[in-house]
Amino acid sequence: MSEKLYATAEWITRLAIVNLLWLLFTIVGLGIFGFFPATIAMFSVTRKWVSGDVDIPIFKTFWNTYKREFIQANILALIFYLLGIILYVDLMYTRTLTGWTSILFVGALFSLCIFYVIILVYIFPLFAHYKLTSFQYIKRAFLFGIINPFRTLMMIVGSFGISYMVSSIPGLSFFFLGSIISIFLTWMTMSTIKKLEKQEAENHQA
Repeated sequence: MSEKLYATAEWITRLAIVNLLWLLFTIVGLGIFGFFPATIAMFSVTRKWVSGDVDIPIFKTFWNTYKREFIQANILALIFYLLGIILYVDLMYTRTLTGWTSILFVGALFSLCIFYVIILVYIFPLFAHYKLTSFQYIKRAFLFGIINPFRTLMMIVGSFGISYMVSSIPGLSFFFLGSIISIFLTWMTMSTIKKLEKQEAENHQA
């Protein structure tokens, strides 16, 4: 029992440290410039945990990834920020439309918003796993989301569920919200990658 309690306390501490680092380095990067690098650094840590390397130096791993990926992370951030602004402006524009034009435009915009969320769900764990260009990350995230619709839905719903549960307890979000979602999305994405790699290996053997 004491060993289980110690292991639980150790994981709680790990998750809290990573979440606090994520918040701190988002602020250090002035928010808009720090969010993507800090999030990618957090996913790099949780990827190692999911892969079985649980005794890594957390701060060193986080800081090295933050520095190394800062520029590319912000290039990726710029793409997402611009796409988000375009979707928001289009959403405001739909208020001025009426009739069939409004229905068609809203339908198309809704589809684009779904694709945006799908890519956003996969982009960080894939960034932590692969070394690609910014557009290759977006393309691969989109493909992962399309070929695994049920798993993608589970990831989206699970992320919202985690956000709701953690946010419902005052003060808990500050210590655990980002890190718990990160480890959940990383675990789901890594299982998808392993499944695809296994299928690819079987196809080669055949």
